[in-house]
Amino acid sequence: MKRLVLVFSMLILLLTAVVGCQGPSSYALQSHIDSLQTRLDSAYTPGIGEIMNGIVQPHHYKLWLAGQNENWTLAEYERHQLAGGFKRIIKYHKNSPEATALPMVYPEMDAIEKAIREKDAVAFKSHFVLLTQTCNTCHQATEYEFNLIVVPSVPAYGNQHF
Repeated sequence: MKRLVLVFSMLILLLTAVVGCQGPSSYALQSHIDSLQTRLDSAYTPGIGEIMNGIVQPHHYKLWLAGQNENWTLAEYERHQLAGGFKRIIKYHKNSPEATALPMVYPEMDAIEKAIREKDAVAFKSHFVLLTQTCNTCHQATEYEFNLIVVPSVPAYGNQHF
């Protein structure tokens, strides 16, 4: 019995030593974590202006043109792209005043989605105007009132059929 206990104890001691030798030290792990954090901290994050100018504004414009032409498939695509721009602002800038104010557009985005689904041109136009006004209300709330959004009046995309 003593022999069995001695063998078992030695086996546990041997396993502990082997695992300790093979596993990375806590210092090495922390160093690797710090390296990954540095890489993450220096990763590119699009600014709010880039998202607004590169995603939100063009899709707002194209959504209008698609809805005016009752191209409901394209209108839904543009609505979805516009919503994606709003989601990116919240994702990348969640603690900013802009991200905090952004949910005010959701009721009109939902109403536009319904108008598109029902192929209701009158409701689409009405809710698009209200969405545009809500965009301006958001700009005022975040001190960007100088950035006034309007319902498009002239097609800017001569190379796309709406």
